[in-house]
Amino acid sequence: MTMKKSQKKKMNTTVRYLLLISISAIFLFPFFWMVSTSLKIDSDIFAYPPKLLPSPMKIKNYIEAWNSQNFTLYTFNTIKITGFSILFSVASSALVAFGFARLRFPGRNILFIVVLATMMIPAEVQTIPLYIEFKYLGWINSHLSLIVPKLFGNAFFIFLIRQFMMGIPRELDEAAKLDGCNHFQIFYRIMLPLLVPVLTTCIIFQFLWSWNDFFGPLIFLQTRDTWTFSLGVAAFKNEVYGRVIWNQMMAIATIYSIIPLLVFFFSQDKLIGGIATTGSKN
Repeated sequence: MTMKKSQKKKMNTTVRYLLLISISAIFLFPFFWMVSTSLKIDSDIFAYPPKLLPSPMKIKNYIEAWNSQNFTLYTFNTIKITGFSILFSVASSALVAFGFARLRFPGRNILFIVVLATMMIPAEVQTIPLYIEFKYLGWINSHLSLIVPKLFGNAFFIFLIRQFMMGIPRELDEAAKLDGCNHFQIFYRIMLPLLVPVLTTCIIFQFLWSWNDFFGPLIFLQTRDTWTFSLGVAAFKNEVYGRVIWNQMMAIATIYSIIPLLVFFFSQDKLIGGIATTGSKN
């Protein structure tokens, strides 16, 4: 009987792993095909039957793709916008969340509901009012249009951080007040060190959103000296022959994708852990 249970458990584990491997292969195949195509010679890209592995490999596609446009500048612009977006968005969201979680003032719950309600407004609806506002401010074709709005916090981050703070004992605040700390000192001396897991989650989310953002730069950035990497990838084409060079297109798409993939791969435990501990009570 024990033997049968052991065999059944091994069988279930084997079936489960085979199923997971099959599903993973389905999801990973587009990425594999992109990398494979990026290394193929021109005649092999649309060969029939399709070639899964490039033979011979043309690594030069990556160099030619990178040099075809000013991708060095696009990368610098993307890093600049992503870095400031992370700093402003996470810092402002943490401050607002602290107010909702630890301070008592009239209308606190109503204001928090209003903040949450802003998550239901589609970004497309906000585009025209923002464009008009940025035009009057002179921020069209400037990175300020993508950076400054992050100073006003992110409703999703505010919710995450506020729920995390609600799980931290209030006795810490009382002890800090007895030691003479004001609200701001309680925030950065007591709360910030305890918020590392959820702040790490917010940083990862904001990095992925800013790095992969295409809609915002497409609307607000007009000249190539202000472009981000996503616009460079979208505009990638052979301007001489007026056609897309697919192996170079896939090469630059691989470069563009590899950084978010590495960030997610090395930080997925922190990402999942930060969300899992949000709202838990100590």
